[in-house]
Amino acid sequence: MNYLKKTKIIATLGPASDKEKIIKELILEGVNVFRFNLKHNNVFWHNQRIKRVQKIANILKTNVGILIDLQGPEIRIDTKNKQIISVKKGDEIIIGSSFSFEKTQIAILNKAVFDVLKKGDNLLIDDGFIEMKIIKKEKELIIAKVIQGGKIKNKKGLNIPGKKINLSSLIEQDIKRLDMIAKSKVDFIALSFARSKKDIDILKKEIEKRKINAQIVAKIECQEALDNIDELISVSDAIMIARGDLGIEVPIEQLAFWQKNIIKKCRLNRKPVIVATQMLHSMINNPRPTRAEAIDVAGAVFDKTDAVMLSEETAAGNFPLRAVQAMSKILLFNEEKTSFEDFQLKPYNVVELIASSVFSLVEKQSLLNIKKVIVFTESGYTANVMASFRSKAEIIAITNNQKTAEILSLSFGIQPVFTPLGFSENKIFDFLKKENLIKENEIIALVHGKQKKRPKIFNSFSLTKV
Repeated sequence: MNYLKKTKIIATLGPASDKEKIIKELILEGVNVFRFNLKHNNVFWHNQRIKRVQKIANILKTNVGILIDLQGPEIRIDTKNKQIISVKKGDEIIIGSSFSFEKTQIAILNKAVFDVLKKGDNLLIDDGFIEMKIIKKEKELIIAKVIQGGKIKNKKGLNIPGKKINLSSLIEQDIKRLDMIAKSKVDFIALSFARSKKDIDILKKEIEKRKINAQIVAKIECQEALDNIDELISVSDAIMIARGDLGIEVPIEQLAFWQKNIIKKCRLNRKPVIVATQMLHSMINNPRPTRAEAIDVAGAVFDKTDAVMLSEETAAGNFPLRAVQAMSKILLFNEEKTSFEDFQLKPYNVVELIASSVFSLVEKQSLLNIKKVIVFTESGYTANVMASFRSKAEIIAITNNQKTAEILSLSFGIQPVFTPLGFSENKIFDFLKKENLIKENEIIALVHGKQKKRPKIFNSFSLTKV
């Protein structure tokens, strides 16, 4: 089991990686969370694979998180008769709200989208590889001039940078899928194109209706989300920097700035943060990453993210296992070369004061040589506060709640351990020695979170020699 790296890996499960043997190998090579993209396949397919992942995790006696990714209000185009349309720079394309006009080549069937478009708007299709500008608009027809040509395929995504469109954050298909996914054990639900607190509140209500015990991950994919980033971090359980659509919706030169900025804000708010999209994109078809991709993954380490994500690389690529192996190696090497001592957190409560003290002891008291911190936690909050410091010590989070152990699989540097033994230190030490997680004569920092059953036990920490 790859416990050495601290940055967590999320791998998207798909046809290239859904066999039991491959799932096992992916976990052993460093996958901490599996993502299920509900845009693809049906819910029955996803439910079966979620059970498969949990079965393998149980066999391996490890905690693996399950993240489902809702489609959200994506905008897609339709081509006439589902044909591929080849366009070149300077061509003029007729776009309609339907195919009722004979010469319509492309349709935007969502009327709420079509109605807000106007002359001068830029239309980006298929991750921005094809670009057009609207030069004329009538009631049900648009004429657009091609700026960057290519092949336009049916059902490809459409982005309209800078345009605010009043679409529901949860589409009808998402609601239906939530009904069915409620039967599965899910840890995280990612909301695509989250824009404000209102979007998160809508999803929370739908989750509560179905009694789904899962945390909400807000995907940052548009300018409106950036405008409301502090609000979204505050009301969400975790944040995903979804660089695919974000890199189209905002000028691409801003992307690195926003990545660093959002990661810092999440750390200050003790919320896990994920860097996603095209991290090892070339490994969909190639057995090795490009130099630029290796630097990109290392850059996420230097930015001090909690987790990085693989999408098509593991879902449909030719080398899913090699992609995870490459990512794990890049993460581990660069973590060892990175200093995490630059983080300043003003303590606002006892937990943060204790975490700050432990971090200072671990990083600066070299004579003590503290390499492990054991955190006793029920909800995971105390462990997440510790994780926000990005300590060089290994954080072993002991919990009597299986759900907490799975949720902590997303947080930097935490090795979550579920045990029904309770929080008796002697019993836990014996258990951890048996599992080879601690050794005789190690000096360990112990951190206790609040306990519901023992409310008079306050947060505390101590040092002990095992």
